[in-house]
Amino acid sequence: MRFIIRACDNIFTIEPIEPCDSQTTPDIAAEEYLIENADTLLRLYVDTDRDTPLFTTLQTLRDAFLEDLDEVAIQAEIYGLIHWLLSDNGIRAEGASLEETADRLSDIDIESDSDQYTDIIFHLKDAVDRLYEMELDDL
Repeated sequence: MRFIIRACDNIFTIEPIEPCDSQTTPDIAAEEYLIENADTLLRLYVDTDRDTPLFTTLQTLRDAFLEDLDEVAIQAEIYGLIHWLLSDNGIRAEGASLEETADRLSDIDIESDSDQYTDIIFHLKDAVDRLYEMELDDL
């Protein structure tokens, strides 16, 4: 997955780059960003203040990557995307595995009879599955 974040008067838009164009490098202006993979997105996320319009656009791209984890090829990138998602939702997972975190959030949802963490739980379980697939591929 490749994208360009276009900027115009401090308003950012996301432009997907078609797979057939993956061999070419598109022209981008100085205030625009080429996101070639999850690593590029994560590096930009680390360098961006939370209170900027760009940050919201980065979150939208993060969600796009999380929706299609099969396109993410490096384990560290998956962990980075998931921990960013957890952080944005005020969830601390230090010392817990992704599976344990999903179980804890599921227990909270059951106890409170809510579905407030359903999407996060889905992404956690999807990430665990993808990481497991990657481990099997390495065997």
